[in-house]
Order: sequence, then C-alpha cells, then structure tokens
Amino acid sequence: MPTAAESATSTPPAEPERDARRAAILDAAARLIAERGYHAVRVADIAREVGTSTGAVHYYFPGKNDVLTAALRSAVDRAFERQSAELRRLDDAHARLLRLIEMQLPKVGVVRDEWSVWMQFWAEATINPELRPVHNAFYARWHDTIARIVRRGQRQGTFSADVDPDEVAVRLSALTDGLAIQVLTGAPGITVTVMRELLVDFVRRELSA
Repeated sequence: MPTAAESATSTPPAEPERDARRAAILDAAARLIAERGYHAVRVADIAREVGTSTGAVHYYFPGKNDVLTAALRSAVDRAFERQSAELRRLDDAHARLLRLIEMQLPKVGVVRDEWSVWMQFWAEATINPELRPVHNAFYARWHDTIARIVRRGQRQGTFSADVDPDEVAVRLSALTDGLAIQVLTGAPGITVTVMRELLVDFVRRELSA
C-alpha cells in the first residue's frame, strides 16, 4: 500500500528513485536479519533503519516474508556478481576454485552477514515449502559454478579426469555449508582458518590430476 506522501501526488517516483528506495530497504533488512535473526526483526525496525515509515516499506513489500525473500535474493545476487567478477580475472581453474573458497569464508563483515541471512533462510525454508524453489534455485547456481570450474580444470589438465564435476560440487558445497555453520555458531576448534585449510585440502585430495 502506498504511503500518504506517495498517494498525495499523481506522479509516482521516478524509476531510479524507486530502485534506490527498494535497495535501501533490502540492505537494511539484510543487516537487521543478520544481526538479530529473522523473527526478531519487525517491519517497523526496517523502516526505522532506513529512516522511513512502515507504509513505505509495505509499498514495496506486502509483508515481512516478502522482505526476507527479497533480501536473500539481493544478498545472494550481490555475492554472485562479486564472485563472478573476481573469477573472470583468473584463467587457471585451480586458482579460480581456491579464490571461490576464499570468498566463501565467513570473515567478519559483508560475507559473514550474508551467511547469517542465508542461515535464517534455511530455517524458514525448512518449515515453509513456498520458499524452497528460491532456495533450490540458488543452490543450483552455486553447484553450477563449482562444476564449471572443475570441468575447466579437467580441460586444462589441472584436475583429475576421473572425478564427476557434479558430484564434486555437491560434496564441496556440503562441506562448505557445514564448516560455515560451525564457524558461525562458535564450534570449538573450527575457525575461519581451519575452514580454509579443510576446504583447500579437499581440493588437493579430491581433484589433483
């Protein structure tokens, strides 16, 4: 529903302005979800963070579930774009895969916040089947990224021709997720450094030509 201010004029905000407002709401929602957890965040909190009204938030997103889904999409898309730009600079598949691992480590900052939002979404998708297609689409893109790097390495002679790229993608993503969860939840002995070492060791053991 439009806010009173937005309804008072017959001319809607210009598209760049709408995009900027929507992006600001998504950024605020992602930060708050990462910090507090999904169920602790209210639309009023998001509005306060942006410096606008709850009506303005609802103008773009009917409900909190819509904000969560959109915030996750935005966070994942940003991460994917960031990773793609980095990987395109590297021709060697082994260097690409190691760089991808490095960019997945939940260090303090943007990446850790993205992991936190993703974990909130996992929990919601577990009990809300409507969210699963979005969840599965993101995983399909992540798996495809890994599998394509492995195939590239096989063509380059860097990775073993005997491995199945799709199986590697499933196993590496599962290992990444499991370690990231342990890092974020403070599991004894599992740090970002340990996570990096274990993932790099997986690449060495499973993919070396």
